[in-house]
Amino acid sequence: MGKKVINEVQDFLTVVQGDGERVYQIVNVELLLRRHPPQAVIAFLQQLKSEYSAEMGKLIKSNKTDRRIDDLVAKNFRVKMAINTIKNAMKEEREAA
Repeated sequence: MGKKVINEVQDFLTVVQGDGERVYQIVNVELLLRRHPPQAVIAFLQQLKSEYSAEMGKLIKSNKTDRRIDDLVAKNFRVKMAINTIKNAMKEEREAA
């Protein structure tokens, strides 16, 4: 997987809060993709997404106004976009071969 794709995936998994002073990575995907095949990284991200969804469901049942729901929705979306980006890159690599 190329550096451009890895950077694009990492951008989805990097959150900048406030005025840009606080930056954190949901996951360091570059490290994962160097050590594991893309399918394993996708499986990990899907598991993470599932855990976020379960936590979000619990929060919604207990308190629909909880601010943490917003954070979980955003993280869930970002992880989904990262998964889609990896899948699309794998598809393009297969089609190019």
